[in-house]
Amino acid sequence: MKHRNVIIFIVGLALLVVAIFSLSENILSPYVPFTEAKAGGGKYVQVIGNLDKTVPVVHREGGFTFTVTDKDGSKMKVLHRGTKPQNFEHTEQIVLLGKYRPDVDIFEADRILVKCPSKYRRKQ
Repeated sequence: MKHRNVIIFIVGLALLVVAIFSLSENILSPYVPFTEAKAGGGKYVQVIGNLDKTVPVVHREGGFTFTVTDKDGSKMKVLHRGTKPQNFEHTEQIVLLGKYRPDVDIFEADRILVKCPSKYRRKQ
């Protein structure tokens, strides 16, 4: 009887872990370039890139838009419905978490992570 309870517990735990990962799409979202985000059909992903400083950041009610160049050199307009992170214009690298919206040809970022260049440089 004891072995049966252990097996039932392990199977139940495994099913719970599978359910959590399948229901929460952003737990294991991969890093992809914009071309894969477009092909993903609205799947939640992470994109690493650099802020295109030649295109101005446009502030709108409830968010702002800007342009990012990914590691492959693809550029895409990004919409973030939230507050702009500190040192956003001075960032070296941006990580965007969100989905591509084909209806408006824009990447909608739920979260933005910025890397400030001065914070990670060694003092000499």
